[in-house]
Amino acid sequence: MLFVYDDSQLAPATIRDIIGVDRYGDVLKRKQRLADLIERIVARERLFEFVRVTDAAGRDALVERLGQRRADSWVFRLPSSLIPVDLDLFARTLRKLPFAPGAVLFGGRFDDEAVTLLDRADATALLTCPDARSRRFFFDNFAASSVEVGNAAGFTDLRDVSGFLRYMTGATEVRFFNSSQVTGDVFRKSSADVKKMRGEYGFFHVVPEPMKRFLLPTFDYREEDGRASYSMENLAVPDAALQIVHHSFDPASFGRLLDRFFEFVNARAMREVGVGDVQAAARSAILGKMEERLEQLLQTGEGRRMNAVLAHGGPRGDIVSMGRQAAALIERAIGADRSSALAIGHGDPCLSNILFSRNIGLFRLIDPKGATTLDEAWMHPLYDLAKFSHSILGGYDFVNNGLFECRVGDDLRLVLDLDNQGPPHWMQTAFAERLAAEGFDRRVVRAYELSLFLSMLPLHRDTPRKLPGFCLIACAIMDELEGTLA
Repeated sequence: MLFVYDDSQLAPATIRDIIGVDRYGDVLKRKQRLADLIERIVARERLFEFVRVTDAAGRDALVERLGQRRADSWVFRLPSSLIPVDLDLFARTLRKLPFAPGAVLFGGRFDDEAVTLLDRADATALLTCPDARSRRFFFDNFAASSVEVGNAAGFTDLRDVSGFLRYMTGATEVRFFNSSQVTGDVFRKSSADVKKMRGEYGFFHVVPEPMKRFLLPTFDYREEDGRASYSMENLAVPDAALQIVHHSFDPASFGRLLDRFFEFVNARAMREVGVGDVQAAARSAILGKMEERLEQLLQTGEGRRMNAVLAHGGPRGDIVSMGRQAAALIERAIGADRSSALAIGHGDPCLSNILFSRNIGLFRLIDPKGATTLDEAWMHPLYDLAKFSHSILGGYDFVNNGLFECRVGDDLRLVLDLDNQGPPHWMQTAFAERLAAEGFDRRVVRAYELSLFLSMLPLHRDTPRKLPGFCLIACAIMDELEGTLA
């Protein structure tokens, strides 16, 4: 049986504008492209020959190939604009196809498209339909002669912007202790970490008014059965991490993102406490947290295995050695940091926590570190900048979404390769220039960013493959800082 993943139709302009790719098969979700996701499921069943069609020439070649097959051959066609949400049920459906009594239409019609099991003649007729009107006419006739089954696999039409964004909710990694649910226009987040959820919910309600324009309001907080949850409006706006890993930004749209981010930075409430107190905050919340987290990591099985890998192949030795070298550089940065005021900070403005419309510049921050009182929200003023930097200068989102490879270099040391070289150089230059224009010391921001890459290691041990990626980025930052921090 032939499985045809028909990716020959371009995504609508509204979708292409969100993701920056032309075809649904190239959309990234949960560390893999949709075409690869479907192909892996099909390959596991070992019943099908998988064919991905990406243009009119590919359709013509497939039609010619079908003409050489037996007349009683069957073809399962999945248009790339329709995606199964329940992958387990989709796999079970594929397993049952050899027992189908004849032609089948799965999950009903989606305007001019449908998921179908067809004989050779119908597959040829469908593949030669030149436009949407012809496909509608085909399915009008096909429905009358086929068996229609329900939409148990949850096929979703990705051509609808709201449907696409609902499907992509959580496209960037959500750690294991969180879960989410979308109902209509409401997004509900739930976690067993009740203290953290109280803080996330409360942050919007305690921060000063000028900051609220940059935040997505939270509402309907609940605690039940050992879990806490709250709701937010489900905006039809992608997060900036989804856009950077698809290389959707151009200089103009990235400039708008920088404008909004630095407007947020400058809108934060500040409290003068003196350079000494801010440096003390850095030693506690930045350097101290890194050292504590590295100790936690080495107490886990994943951490010990990672330590052994780095001891033999890491550019800067094992985790203990890396931590010692990083601490020395961060201490130098703290000494060079002349910040004299604490800020009411978001605490985690990485790109996956920024909803951003490239066209209109809409910017909303979600998932703050959190606070239930204003006093809890004060933090080091450069922490938010370091979090943003670790996406732009560090390439965090590429590792977090599995878009990287760790390979062995000529010197038998590990080398990190990001997908398409990660964030483009022009983007990193624009951010660095904006940092300087706003009066921030790039060296200090990068040193604090270094601490983030090492601090996050135990939080990502549920996906151990990420750990060497984050460590290699940390090593690259140390290489940069050693040449600039006196």
